[in-house]
This record gives sequence, C-alpha cells and structure tokens, in this order.
Amino acid sequence: MYRIFLLLSGLSFYLLSLNTAIAEQADKLETVIVSATRSNVTDLDFPGAITVISSEEIRMSGASHLVEVLRSAGGVQISDLYGDGTDASVGIRGFSETAQQNTLIMIDGRRLNNADNGLPDLNTIALRNIDRIEIIKGSAGTLYGDKAVGGVINIITREPEKLQVEGEMTYGSFDNRSAYASVENAHANGIHYRFSALRHLSDNYRDNNELRLTDIAASAGYTHASGELFLEYQDLNEDVELPGSLFADMLAADRTQALYPSDFVATDSRIARAGIRQEIIEGVELQAEYTNRKSDSNGQLSSGGFPNTFIQKRKHTEFTPRLIGTFEMPAGQTLITIGGDLFKTDYLITSPFGITDDTQSQYSAYTQGIVPLTENLALTLGARHGTVQNDIMVDTLAFGRSLPAGTELDDSANAYEGGLSYLVNDNWRVFGKVDRNFRFVTADEYSAVADNNFFANLFLFGTVVPLPETQTGLSYESGIEWHNDSAQARLQLFQLDLDNEIVFDPSLFLNTNIGDTRRRGLIFEGRYAPAQNWDIYANYSYIDGEVTSGGFDGSDLTFLADHSVTVGTRYRYDERLSGYLEIIGVSDRIFGGDFANAFEKLPGYAVANMQMSYQYNHFTLSLRVNNLLDKEYSDSGNIGFDFRDPMFPQVKTFFPAPERNLLFSLRYNYQ
Repeated sequence: MYRIFLLLSGLSFYLLSLNTAIAEQADKLETVIVSATRSNVTDLDFPGAITVISSEEIRMSGASHLVEVLRSAGGVQISDLYGDGTDASVGIRGFSETAQQNTLIMIDGRRLNNADNGLPDLNTIALRNIDRIEIIKGSAGTLYGDKAVGGVINIITREPEKLQVEGEMTYGSFDNRSAYASVENAHANGIHYRFSALRHLSDNYRDNNELRLTDIAASAGYTHASGELFLEYQDLNEDVELPGSLFADMLAADRTQALYPSDFVATDSRIARAGIRQEIIEGVELQAEYTNRKSDSNGQLSSGGFPNTFIQKRKHTEFTPRLIGTFEMPAGQTLITIGGDLFKTDYLITSPFGITDDTQSQYSAYTQGIVPLTENLALTLGARHGTVQNDIMVDTLAFGRSLPAGTELDDSANAYEGGLSYLVNDNWRVFGKVDRNFRFVTADEYSAVADNNFFANLFLFGTVVPLPETQTGLSYESGIEWHNDSAQARLQLFQLDLDNEIVFDPSLFLNTNIGDTRRRGLIFEGRYAPAQNWDIYANYSYIDGEVTSGGFDGSDLTFLADHSVTVGTRYRYDERLSGYLEIIGVSDRIFGGDFANAFEKLPGYAVANMQMSYQYNHFTLSLRVNNLLDKEYSDSGNIGFDFRDPMFPQVKTFFPAPERNLLFSLRYNYQ
C-alpha cells in the first residue's frame, strides 16, 4: 500500500514539475468564494486553503451522491457505512468518528449539522442543483463558531439564469433506480424560481438495506438593483433499513448479510428558509437568513442483540444577520463583516432507556476584517463570542430526572483568528493563520452521562461519571500556492491542538472528554491540463494524530488514515463524448473506539471508479462504475461487544463496502 502511495504521489509531483518547466506568466487568478467571509470575495485575500469543486467536475464524475464527489478532495476522510451515502460522515483534517461535530457542512450557508450526535442528512442535497462546493481546509471558529473545527464544507446551489427543463432516469446495480425532474427560469423583471422532484429506490449492497427516498423542493426569489429576496422549501421523506456491522466470522461467511434483519429508520423532514440581501448605503450591505428545519423519525436500532424502538423529533431554527462593509484604503479594498448567529433546537427522543427532552440555544456575535497592508499583503483579524444554554430533562426508565439538581449545562467560548496572505507575484501566494475554535456539548452527550449515573448509583454505590466539558482548540495553518494557465498546486501544513476533545467511548457507552489531542499533517493538491480537453489531478494527505494527556496519553487517534491519495483524469474527446477515471487509496486505520490501540488495524484499500458519457442534442447517456476492480474492503470498522458470547468480549466489527457496481443514467436538458 505504501508503495502505491509513493508511486502515485511521485507521479503527481512529476506532472506538476513538468508543467512548471514550460510555464508562462498568467493573469492574476480571481475565484469568487463565499465561505471565506460569508460574502463574495476572491480567495487570494483569505489566509487559508480553500478547494472549489465545480458543477462541471461533478457532472463529469457521474457521481450520484455528494459522498462520491467529496472522496476525491484532499484532506477529506469519508466513512460510508453502507456505501450509498445514507449513513456517511465527512471529516476534514483528521476527524472521522466525531466528524459530524467537528466538520461543519452547509448548503448555501444553512447548517446541516444537528444539536445532537445525529449525522447531517446528506440526502437532502441534489447534485444537479449544485453550482460549486467550497471546502475550507482549516478551522473557521470566528466566522462559523460551533463545529467549524476541522473545516467547513459549503454547498452552493446555482441561481436560475434562464428557462431550463431537466429530467433524468437512472438504473443500476442492487436494483438502484431513480427519477428526477426540475424546471427553472429567471425573468427580466428580476423574478426567478426552481421546482424539482426526486424519487430514489434501492435495495443496496447488503440484506435489510433498502432505501426509499422522496425529495420535493421549490425556491423563488426577486433580484433588484440594490439587493435580493428569496424563499425556499423542501419536503423530504426517507425510509432506510439498517443491517448493522458484522463480526469477523460473519464477514468471512457472507459480506452481504445483516446482523440486524429488522432495524430501520423512517424520517420526514420539512425545511423552510427565507433571506434578504439589501444595500443600506453605498458600500454597506445587510444579509440575513431565517431557517426552520423540522424532522420526525421513528424506527428500531438494536443493541447487544436486543431490538430497541425509538421516536425522535428535532426542530431547529436559525437566524443569521450580518453587515458587510467594503471601504477603499490606500493599499486596496478593506472588507469588514459584523454579524450574529442565533440557533435554537428542540430535541426529543424516547426509547426503552427513557426520555431526553432538551432545548438548546446558542447565541454568538462575531466580527472579521480583511485589511490590505500593501498591494500584495492582506491581514485578516477576527473574533467571536458564543454562549450555549440547555434546558434538559432526562428521564431514565421512568424513574425521574437523573441529572443532579443544580447541574450547570450553560457555557460560553471564544474564538479568534489572525492571518496573512501574501501574493509573491501573479503565480505564487503564501499564507499563514492562527485560529481558535470550539465545539459545545450536544444534548445526547449529556443524556448518556445522566443514564450512566443512574445505573451507577443503582448498582455501583454512587460512582459518578462526570459531564463532558466544552471542547476548545487552537489551529496553526500555513501554505503555498502556485498556478498558471494550465496547472495549479497547493501545499498546506497544519497543527491542530484540542483541549478536552469529546469522543465516544464504547466501553462506557457514552461521550466523554478523552483529554488533549494533537493532529499534524500536510495536504497537497495539484492539477495539470495537458490540453484544453484533458485534465489530470492528484491529491495527497498525511495526517498524524495522538492523545497528549489523560488516560490514553501517547495513543494514536482512532479511525484516522495517516495516508490518503487520489489520482484522476477527465478527458473530453469532443463535444459529445467524455470520460473520467479516478483511483482512491486509503491507508490502514485503528478501529473506531480502540483508544488503547490494542487491536490490529483495519486494512487500507485502493479502489478505482470510472465514468463515460455521450451527449446528443438535449440527451446525455452516462455509465459510472464504482469499485472497477471489484475489491473487497470495509470502509468503516469499530470495536464492539460480541453479544453472542456470554462474557461479552470486545471484538472488531466491520461495515463491508459494496463490490463492483454500475449506474446507468439518461438525462434530458432543455435550455
């Protein structure tokens, strides 16, 4: 595996160095980025690393889910339990098991992360509506606060520009089939709209893993000379069966079988959003969005061989106003952002273990300034103060409130940033940044401790498990970028130190502060276009993580791939025929939950994916093949208890990834 990494990494450097020898001076690169400042700016002034995945790159990949797109980005680690993106986590810069709490995922600036430990629902994102994906590969505590620890992924949807009608039908392996339709338009009077509908059905790779998904969305807006108003609504119904992980002997006997043949989750979600962008005075603009997201779930999740039914309800509202001012200075344009974030989540879950009812509120105020010191040197400074309040009731087995009276669940945290971005010339840029970040304790992290304390008092004569504390961190980042007309490359170095990192400890069945941790690494990304219709890219990441205090001091962090590499190429033969080939390699990882590093590692893997498409008039026929070489591997693995043994020993469990699978699609586009 390491030889493969070295070979592919060497190939990427060779291609870039070859192009460097023939490089000519190019015009200054101006890429519009929203996520760096929560407004439209160029990424050259931002003292950090941002990767942009365009709609054309998404289309040429033939991907059917966001997870397939993000796998190719450097520094991003995916854990897809069932291979269809339904139960997948996305982490940046060394987060995996706790990715959903340390990597912020948004769509047009709206948060998908939850106030509990539930994964962001990536099925709410239709690839066909995406204009681009912006990935901040660094902490963003000042601008985004809670959860923006490892990085930020912001999916930007496209705005309608003219009449466009789309339809697509797909069919593939595991009886995977879907139908999609949309219509959009923008009128000269400033009114624009989009309506879309998706129906997706699949049996998926394993037994008891059927997916039934219906997604209906609508948006409308009015753009005028000094601003814009918009409204959005989405209704999502999702039913998915969950086969669970497999013990080693089960994996060897039949990779497709289910440990739990009747587990499932059914979720109904409704999302409404409204926003405004309005110029107040020349150079000062007000932007604000209000979101109401509600989801109701019910299902069965087995534990220790016993089925447990549950009902879960979430109601999340957020209000995100900000003022953005641009001012001309002697050295250039200064950008000042002043804003506030107000989040409120009502979270309720009932199960055989009891009831958790929590209202969590977060209030934050922040400011950021990007000031040009010279024509080529820009200074970024910012700060945020955030508070969290919890009004929680935990009723364990109907015995009453199990959190001690007077338990303090409110907290506050501060974030700040300081960085420099320097344009050496039209081709080279260097940057450096220090960022303070934080993430607050979630509702079910409190309830798990409460439940454990109840049973401890009942059976262990008063043993008390402490409540987890707010996690804070300090991120040091630096990098260098180079580009010309036909190639670009970036090398980023970072160190991320966390105090009181919150993790799930399977031996205690709860989330707890493991102690202090440190992640160090480098991320290399490169791209070379030998011809106008040919693109080659390569990404490599090395990340080392360890616990630096507490009971596991000196242990390596769990489920973290030290090495990951992606090499791919996109080729357009003519206006009709195009192809795509990608190889993804991931090194071995310590099993999730193995904080003592006592078990053998989960083996690494290398897989190849390809896509071909042919366009004729308004129709496009595509074929994507995942796992082209039919490799057998597991994308995720954890340490669990073998309930089949009366002694309940800790053993390795696996989530087998799908073998070779195909997806055909026929798309119609009129514009």
